[in-house]
Amino acid sequence: MRTNRHIGHLVVGLTMVFVVSCSTPSRFIVTGLGYEPSETVESVIYALPQTGLKVRLTYQKDILIPGPYADYAQKMLGIEGVRKDRSEKYTIQIVLVEPYTEPDGKAFYTVNSLEGQPDIELMRRAESNKLILRGNYVTDTDIAVHSARKNDNGIFFKDVTMHSNVEMQEHTIYKTLITDTSFVRVPLTTQQMERKTLEKKAEEAAKLILEIRSDRYYLSAGLVDPLPAGFDLKAAMDGLDRLEEEYLSLFIGKSYSEEFLKEYYRVPEGSIAEERFKLDHFSASKGIVAAEGNPIELVIAPSGNSRSFKNLLPQEPEPDVYNRIYYRIPEICDVSVIHSGRTLCSKRTSIYQSGALISEKAGE
Repeated sequence: MRTNRHIGHLVVGLTMVFVVSCSTPSRFIVTGLGYEPSETVESVIYALPQTGLKVRLTYQKDILIPGPYADYAQKMLGIEGVRKDRSEKYTIQIVLVEPYTEPDGKAFYTVNSLEGQPDIELMRRAESNKLILRGNYVTDTDIAVHSARKNDNGIFFKDVTMHSNVEMQEHTIYKTLITDTSFVRVPLTTQQMERKTLEKKAEEAAKLILEIRSDRYYLSAGLVDPLPAGFDLKAAMDGLDRLEEEYLSLFIGKSYSEEFLKEYYRVPEGSIAEERFKLDHFSASKGIVAAEGNPIELVIAPSGNSRSFKNLLPQEPEPDVYNRIYYRIPEICDVSVIHSGRTLCSKRTSIYQSGALISEKAGE
């Protein structure tokens, strides 16, 4: 009985050795897409990644609408330096550079199985490390412009006065009377309703501002005693502040801001030298306009970390070299956005297409 069990184990062991010894060895070769060998049994397509750069530029437009009483600000309130003309000013606020990854259209490869199966584990490891790409990868590369636009036609100076816009004016006219011997001019006084002059209305507004300041002083100093029941001092002070701000705007004007966001997508060529992209032109008086102002540039400067690999290793899959997967070591690059000699944003990031092609052998 023991002899039969021993013989059975021996037969199983010999069968496993036979299966292993008769299994087909794995042999595959990597070629460019479209150059597959005729003896290929099965193939898998993959792409090398390339790095794109998304630049997000936020800039602000500041608008000043002069007040109707700007000419009288110094005379009636002692405010100097008041702008009397409409002005617009643009400033760059925030610049961000974000790298993204997509397939390199010039680097699609085919893993061609000639015997057995290719080393899938090697490909999975390379894919998990984002050294190769398989499947569909879609990147949104639309240029987008977003703005919280406002229309300054909606800005009104409504609280121009607390009094009527017209007033009674007395005028002296002369009536000619005919007597028996001569003509006599007789003065007569008449009243007419007329619109107030701009200076008169500015004078009334300035007087009201001074009265508001006086009321605020008496309230804050506690000189109004007793206060009415349920009187909210803070609400009253806030109301006076808002009222004064509205009336002051008649002299110093009103201002508001618009914020714009613009996005740019650029893909570096992968040169070993510095690359520069002109994104737009920016002017402090016009904002982003074509061919006006100084250019906004995206600058990519490779550090050279992959240069030695490029010099020592072939940069295309080699013919008659089997069981190797090809991928890139990315180049470390300094990326910056520059305008008028000023660096708006800078970062260090990996650029795949600037790197070097290397290979890894299956089973290593």
